[in-house]
Amino acid sequence: MLQEGKINEDSPKKGVTALPFPIVPEWTNAGILPPNDPINPTNRERSPYKLEAGHFVQRFGTSPQRQKIVKGLLAFRHYLYGIGIIKGFQWLDGSFVENIEQIEQRNPKDIDVVTFFELPKGFRSQEDFLEKHSKILDRSWLKNSFSVDSFCVQIDSPHRYNLIENATYWYSVWSHRRSGQWKGFLEIPLSPEKDESVCKNLLPIDCERRNVS
Repeated sequence: MLQEGKINEDSPKKGVTALPFPIVPEWTNAGILPPNDPINPTNRERSPYKLEAGHFVQRFGTSPQRQKIVKGLLAFRHYLYGIGIIKGFQWLDGSFVENIEQIEQRNPKDIDVVTFFELPKGFRSQEDFLEKHSKILDRSWLKNSFSVDSFCVQIDSPHRYNLIENATYWYSVWSHRRSGQWKGFLEIPLSPEKDESVCKNLLPIDCERRNVS
């Protein structure tokens, strides 16, 4: 089953100004994104660092192998849009968001993704959706097709407390390397229109599309 939770549609509260997307910091000397601002560690400009797809491509698509993975991620997002998942955001992590070329003298192999999404219109339940689009749970197929290690969390489920549990779990897992070293990761909103612009204007060739269900 997909993991479930509920998003608070009343946020931000009246009188609270939404923060602009913070600048994604440079990698540290250890080759990772810092988890927070070491000068002001309680500052809200911290991991997960929010950025648009175009900024992500420019910042992290810096080699042929990285561009291949970026195109796979964008194709995966196009697949999600094609099955109706257009509202939500993704947390991105793994060796792709690290300077793995420096840390382990190798290229990244894929990118880790958790998609927090609203159930598409026309489906009454998660079960109805999965009956038609079961491949969204096939991690092996998704990795082979799009170079993503994918997980999903439904954010408009009636089981509202699960969102807190799942977000806490993924933040805990992705805010540390397996060695226990604390690190940062990324957040990108789902946006069919902006992704289309990225495919046309920022990548050397258009994104590969796979319309499958």
